[in-house]
Amino acid sequence: MKKTFTILFLLNIFYLYGQEKSPCEVTYTYNVNDVNQITDFVNKSNGHKVISWRWDFGDGAVSTIPNPRHVYMQTGSFIACLTIKTEDSCESTFCDTVVVGLSPTDTNALFFISGNVFAGSNLLPSGIALLVSKVNSDYVVLHYTTIINGHYEFSQLSFGDYLVYAIPNFNLNVNYFPAYLPSYYGNSTSWTDATVIHLYSSLNCNIFLECNNTLLYGPDTISGSLNILDQSAFEYNIYYGNWFGNIGQINLGKAPNIPVLLLDNNDEPVRFVVSDENGDFRFTNLPIRIYKVAPEKPGFDTEPETFNMETSASSSANCSFYIGTNSISIGISNPDYSERIKNIKVYPNPVTESAVISLFSEKPRKICISVEDVAGKEVVKKEIFESLGNENYFIPFSNLKPGLYFVKIQSDQMPSFTQKLIKQ
Repeated sequence: MKKTFTILFLLNIFYLYGQEKSPCEVTYTYNVNDVNQITDFVNKSNGHKVISWRWDFGDGAVSTIPNPRHVYMQTGSFIACLTIKTEDSCESTFCDTVVVGLSPTDTNALFFISGNVFAGSNLLPSGIALLVSKVNSDYVVLHYTTIINGHYEFSQLSFGDYLVYAIPNFNLNVNYFPAYLPSYYGNSTSWTDATVIHLYSSLNCNIFLECNNTLLYGPDTISGSLNILDQSAFEYNIYYGNWFGNIGQINLGKAPNIPVLLLDNNDEPVRFVVSDENGDFRFTNLPIRIYKVAPEKPGFDTEPETFNMETSASSSANCSFYIGTNSISIGISNPDYSERIKNIKVYPNPVTESAVISLFSEKPRKICISVEDVAGKEVVKKEIFESLGNENYFIPFSNLKPGLYFVKIQSDQMPSFTQKLIKQ
């Protein structure tokens, strides 16, 4: 009896010592129903009076109950994390990979792409990685995953060509330095220069974020919005994920979570922001310079919009981008534009046979009138010499299919004018 007591006493000392050293150890188990993808999570944490549980299921959904049930809307692998906090302020997190809807014995989907994301010589603390499928000239964002302590992973993948795009999560309301930018595998900020991953076996693909060392501080602001024209081509299941805690109710006309790059006059990216739940974005504290703004969406051609803040009478400018089938078109609004729009009228709207463009000019100038469809394809183009005073110009629509079009008017030393027209 004495020997047994001694052993139990020593075990109790070891247990108490372990508890003092690690007062809140967190772990969990899970079970996936392969038929309907319902996943039951069971909290297995040890700690003195746990007062809160926070689950991040890796698909944008969260829970605060001890043992939640969650339905994954997509198949794939997800990094699910549980964070607990005790009444004595101990906090700890445990993450595991949850595989949903794919059998490990599926010989057509046995491969993975994983790697680390670096910001300089350090691992990126937080962010999102996108997996993009490339088939010929078609790009589709298939999955997203949270970058945790620099690591990302996409598993259960089939043969094919892919891009991986890493979007860092920084506090963009502060003037951080140096500026690390969203980057593809291959160290490019643009999908046109990204390295394609030819997947024939599992691969490790580290990403090193592009960096800009330009210091920016000044009085100017550039803001704008991202609008969805072709709802059938937009990956709502990806971009409406609650990546950074900023997504609420779905608005089918707005594009959230799209990286928007701020470029200098040499087309070098210097900063980025991510559009919010309303599709809005904003760059603040900018020095008085010439800038370009370009949303970045894999496979979508975007012509950057230029803002010359050196000649602008205002410290703020605004623009709107329209996401079509495979391109992003531009509409612009700033103080000079407000004056310009007073001298331009486009009618009727809707249009059937031809549109009338009424222009009033205070001096002669050469202008270009073009019409683009929702995919960004130019269907009408006309160059004219705008004379002094008021002139009317007729643009034929009779040969165009019914739908939405953009009338663009451009001239030297004046902001572009864009108006939507509906062809009946």
